[in-house]
Amino acid sequence: MIKIVAYHRGYFTALTSYVLDDEQSRFSQIPKQVLNNPDITQNKKRFQYCILLDEQPAGFFSLDFSTDRFVYTDNRDAVLLRALSINPAFQGKGVAKSAMLQLPDFVKRHFPKTTEIVFGVNMENESAYQLYLKTGYLDSGNLYEGIKGPQRVMYKEIT
Repeated sequence: MIKIVAYHRGYFTALTSYVLDDEQSRFSQIPKQVLNNPDITQNKKRFQYCILLDEQPAGFFSLDFSTDRFVYTDNRDAVLLRALSINPAFQGKGVAKSAMLQLPDFVKRHFPKTTEIVFGVNMENESAYQLYLKTGYLDSGNLYEGIKGPQRVMYKEIT
């Protein structure tokens, strides 16, 4: 079973021990980069989560309520999805798909005032883009120049 849970130190070793291949690392930060960065971990508007597969840490992401989200939307009730990655040992098992499908209900349950999830997906990351479309996220048609190249702005309204 795949579920999303709040990050805690007990997941640190499993999450910080995996690396992505050269292709994937072009598109996302890995947990080691996030969890070892005090500017991120001490940010009171950014929350870290673990994706579990049968109680094993299989992936990671952040939800960010800082002003960074306004690069993607003007919706004050939006949250920015950041640093989503899946441990390569768990890829191909539906972990990312299930997490993206669960995310709207998870956000609504924990942040009831939130009405939209937004994020960027690199123009060259076609497999992630297709996954997001298949799981109900929409391409806004907007682009922005991110640190790792042009990004499509993706979103999903949640009610």
